[in-house]
Amino acid sequence: MDRIIGRVLKSRYEIVEKIGDGGMALVYRAKDTLLDRNVAIKILRPEFVSDEEFIRKFDKESKAAASLSHPSIVSVYDVGHEEDLRFIVMEFINGPTRKKYIKDHEGFFENREIIRVAKQIARALENAHANHIVHRDIKPHNILMGADGAVKVADFGIARAITSATIIN
Repeated sequence: MDRIIGRVLKSRYEIVEKIGDGGMALVYRAKDTLLDRNVAIKILRPEFVSDEEFIRKFDKESKAAASLSHPSIVSVYDVGHEEDLRFIVMEFINGPTRKKYIKDHEGFFENREIIRVAKQIARALENAHANHIVHRDIKPHNILMGADGAVKVADFGIARAITSATIIN
């Protein structure tokens, strides 16, 4: 059994189940006992907790994602570290990634749907760019599909702040 399930972080977030994983982190559904709602918690993989480079990247992701507020970007509610864990508390989206959605709906997509999804992604990226954040990893795996049809961009794991040194004239 996963040693994280059942654990309570910050005396508030009760870890319920593992819902995903990536290169740097594991993602869990948790119950925010204070606000009585589900949240997603991204926890840095145990093998990286003593790696200063990964901690730096994880902290950078936390700050980049937390600075953004847009209906098409997964909201970040909290960040922290406790004992051997570093984590980001985010909005829980009750739906598949775009990757899974495409796989489950084999075949033809109507132009109207393609445009609707693309517009939401474009608006999210426009907001991120206006806040000097470049996502750098847009792919179906990082697009979440809400049950209501809303599209949310997630995982600013390799995002970086735009500086004058990175802008090409």
